[in-house]
Amino acid sequence: MRRKFIVITFLSVLSVVSIFAQKKKLPQADKKMLEAYRISGQIITERIIAEDPSNKDILDNITENDLIVIDGEFDHIHLVLPSLELPFIKVDHDQLQKMEFKPGQTVFVNCASSFPPAQAKRLASFVAKGGQLITSDWALKYVLETGFPGYVGGNGRYTTDDVVRIETVDTEDPVIKGFLDEETNPVWWLEGISYPIRVLNKDKVKVLVRSEELKDRYGEDAVLVRFEYGKGVVYHMISHFYLQRTEIRDVVQEEKAEKYIIVKGGTRNKRILQDARQLNYGQIQAANTSSEFIMRAVINHKKKSYQ
Repeated sequence: MRRKFIVITFLSVLSVVSIFAQKKKLPQADKKMLEAYRISGQIITERIIAEDPSNKDILDNITENDLIVIDGEFDHIHLVLPSLELPFIKVDHDQLQKMEFKPGQTVFVNCASSFPPAQAKRLASFVAKGGQLITSDWALKYVLETGFPGYVGGNGRYTTDDVVRIETVDTEDPVIKGFLDEETNPVWWLEGISYPIRVLNKDKVKVLVRSEELKDRYGEDAVLVRFEYGKGVVYHMISHFYLQRTEIRDVVQEEKAEKYIIVKGGTRNKRILQDARQLNYGQIQAANTSSEFIMRAVINHKKKSYQ
């Protein structure tokens, strides 16, 4: 019996190690996706300023103290923010304990294998006072279930390394405006062992972006959700801020990135169009939709802090 127990325990440890091996994919990754993020950052900035010239002043006045990135070994928002030319402070879990939060800040929590419960509750207090919290993937379990119980949670399952087609549900939230004028539905990369999002409080939690393919395969359809908490707001997405790859699903996405840039309003910068020639429509679309959500969320929260 003891020998059998030891074998079972050893197999269990191997299983856990295997899960973390699948999850931990550092962004050595796809150089074309990194380039797609860089180019999309320039497109997004042009587009948002053209929509409302006052956005330029807001962007110019954002400092690193406005955006806090909490480190996590599995996601890499710090690779996306520079492409948007957004300054930020990056802190680890130990440094987080010494942070003094302010309502006008946006805090990003990268996907990680753990999170101090006391700090999850501090983040809840930060949001309640007017802060904005944006989280990804495993933060569902380690931050939201702990600090914001009863809103969202896992369903006991996890995804494989997969790509699913997504669609917009709630068109009223300004942060997802970038999803609304797509010629073809974008796709969303699910890193291996991503946690499907189960909405527990359907009155307070809004699903902004969903995927029928996600629901068919993993039991839940939510890709991006939002809920208000006190005076602040929380956004959570399945998988990661930094999407390391994409997948071509239709003929349009096989076309050149230049066509996507034109769909989004074009650019005055000829260099962007030249650099984009090495990319296809699908790559720039995947980078643009996730990046534009981040940019609009930051600007929207900063506007509220001025009111």
